[in-house]
Amino acid sequence: MKIVNLLITLIAVLLFISGCSTQVSKEKNKVGDTSRHSVFNLDAETIKNLEKGIIKGTPLRLDNDIKMSDVERIWGKPNEHFDHEDIQTYGYTIENQNFIIDEDEMKEIYTIQVELDYSKDEILEIMGKPTKPGDIFIYEKENYIIQFEKFNNKWRLILRKK
Repeated sequence: MKIVNLLITLIAVLLFISGCSTQVSKEKNKVGDTSRHSVFNLDAETIKNLEKGIIKGTPLRLDNDIKMSDVERIWGKPNEHFDHEDIQTYGYTIENQNFIIDEDEMKEIYTIQVELDYSKDEILEIMGKPTKPGDIFIYEKENYIIQFEKFNNKWRLILRKK
């Protein structure tokens, strides 16, 4: 009888432990915890930084007077440069992730774009409901607009000042 009680208790403990380990693995597989890029990924900390005008993991930010010379000091010369007279567009590919920077005639960076490997549903799950619904997801924050738009079958994050 003691052996039967001991076996039942052991089985109950093993079932409890296996149930706990299954729950932990589900938590680790949430979309927000998935890293797709080695430079920039969407997660809770990234979202907080975007709301402050900062692209986490990069020298790119809109919250101060960063210039292209500051970016070039860290990332080197851009892979692409397009001269649109008043507007200059610079393109970088860093660790297989594309970044686009727009600079105005006053040499101020006003828009930063980052190519992402996330689906529409993953972006909405991570970011929540947009401020303005539609095919372009717009999140209006205090000083910045965080936008997600699809270009050539890839989603792109666009961060700009209000």
